[in-house]
Amino acid sequence: QRQGRISFYMTCRGEEAIHIGSAAALRPQDIILAQYREHGLLMWRGFTLEQFTNQCFSNDLDLGRGRQMPIHYGSRALNYHTISSPLGTQIPQATGVAYKMKLDAAAAAANGDSNHDPGIAICYFGDGCASTTDFHAGLNFAATLKAPAIFFCRNN
Repeated sequence: QRQGRISFYMTCRGEEAIHIGSAAALRPQDIILAQYREHGLLMWRGFTLEQFTNQCFSNDLDLGRGRQMPIHYGSRALNYHTISSPLGTQIPQATGVAYKMKLDAAAAAANGDSNHDPGIAICYFGDGCASTTDFHAGLNFAATLKAPAIFFCRNN
């Protein structure tokens, strides 16, 4: 940071259409768990270029206060969970988030709130994650629990 350089950066060149197209179908209450190539999703939701830059330089204006590695974006206000470094870890996390949303909807319905719309969890990952144990465990649990989740695999 003192040298004014970003230590590393993973690009998403050529993947912009899948980000914007899928983000356009989501609602604000839908929760995103992404990998490190989904910059377009954050931009669609309102993350600014200044916020991207602040995060990459880990300065005091960074939403994470410089406690994350570069390109590990996150925004509570935009329902975008902070990125995890290891491949595939966001997959079982998305299952857990989606299952919690399902439980919240059931509790709201039991209390007579028929208008409660908890949304869904969407998880983005690259094809390399499909060989991880987290991929298989996460999808198995999501199917077993009938969790309201979308798993979005992109070939990069």
